[in-house]
Amino acid sequence: MSYADHVKSNIKLVCCARKKGYPGWPHVDFDHEGMMNRYLPQLQAALPNCQFTVVYYSNAEEAQAGFADNDQYDGVVIFNATHGIGVANEFVRLGKPGVIVDELYAGSGDLVRLNTRINKEHLPIVVVASSDFQDTIQAIRLLHVRKQLASSKIVLFKNFEPISESTEAFLKEALGTGSTWKRYLAGPEGLKDKLNKLKENFGIEVILKTKADLERYYNGADLAEAQAVADRWLKNAEGCIEPSKEDVFNSARMYLGLKHCVEEEQADAVSVDCIMMFYTTDLSVYPCMSHSQMCDDGLTGTCESDIDSTLTQLAIRYLTGRAGFISDPVIDTATNQIIYAHCSAATKWFGPDSAPSPYFLRSHSEDHNSTSIQTIMPVGMTVTTVKMDIETHSMALHTAKAVGNVTEEKGCRTKLAGEVPDAQVLLDNWDTDVFSWHKVTFYGDYRKDFLNLAKLYSMKTIQEDRLNPGC
Repeated sequence: MSYADHVKSNIKLVCCARKKGYPGWPHVDFDHEGMMNRYLPQLQAALPNCQFTVVYYSNAEEAQAGFADNDQYDGVVIFNATHGIGVANEFVRLGKPGVIVDELYAGSGDLVRLNTRINKEHLPIVVVASSDFQDTIQAIRLLHVRKQLASSKIVLFKNFEPISESTEAFLKEALGTGSTWKRYLAGPEGLKDKLNKLKENFGIEVILKTKADLERYYNGADLAEAQAVADRWLKNAEGCIEPSKEDVFNSARMYLGLKHCVEEEQADAVSVDCIMMFYTTDLSVYPCMSHSQMCDDGLTGTCESDIDSTLTQLAIRYLTGRAGFISDPVIDTATNQIIYAHCSAATKWFGPDSAPSPYFLRSHSEDHNSTSIQTIMPVGMTVTTVKMDIETHSMALHTAKAVGNVTEEKGCRTKLAGEVPDAQVLLDNWDTDVFSWHKVTFYGDYRKDFLNLAKLYSMKTIQEDRLNPGC
């Protein structure tokens, strides 16, 4: 587990409770205390890293005075358990992030009116109107995810050393107009602007390190420990196709070096500008296996210094406890499939304690160098794909059914095929100007959860697999 996994959230639970002796929904002398006494143990069991404070407000005046301390909490939840007393209205008036839960047949009249206002004014409030208490738990979990993100650190390895004209010309030919090239053109100032927005909107700190730092961590890895890691990777693999044993050993050294860096900085994720460093410097070891192992360990390792995907992957891990798969997707309209492809992939898709998927040790696809991984991913279940864009404060998402693993030498090594209702709709809604090519896929149907998370951050959302994608 990483450092943000241990973060505690203080959550304020506000129960809208009419004074005793007065009629109205839900009914006269309703036992609001008994209701909260039933709910509180369920919340404590499901969200052990959250500490809950329960308060009761009976009218708008009490709410106005009581909400003065809201900033002392990491989240506020309104249990709308009485109709017509104005407590939930006062919370909506504040326009601050939070959750409103309807106690069905108690505050429902207020809730439908408030939800109309919340949607029209695009307020960062998640509304739960469900008889399934798990929906309430999931909404409150998002408040804790916000706290985890705001407590996170990302180590980012970049190389801003000048390169020769010939190297730049080679780089342009190799990378074309892709995102890696665009990040290179943006330079240090472009990265600085993005990291400032990341800190401002999500609270995440980024620690920048250089190629020299990466070499120091790599060279400092314990060689005996690296050999043990390499031997384990080789033993557990279904096969080692292109890499030599030395390639695998060097990848294990990279993993141990990056792991030490994460521990030293007390960070939650690491990303390396791997392709740029490999193409423009003497870097000879890709971090693909390190990212794979870190995701299996319950940490987050991400490719190509893609800070948007790193943010997305952290949100996935905090919300679900599962690894994400950053990919360069391919869309096939003939089969209504999207194929998620990359050279780094986890093997434990349902958390660090889950059973690993089979894998092969392969070379990095584009240049046939170093060591990467081809994971045989599970099929037959729903996957959710998300991308959060820092600069435009937007989120794109879609779901698919995992139907197969593609064996094809072209493109990256791991390829999961997902079936969608209409691949043409997905293709037409794909906005590379905002979300680039990379997306992050993980197991389970979490569409509603990520739409709600976006709402708490006032992010614009695009549902790529819908005919009317904007919401």
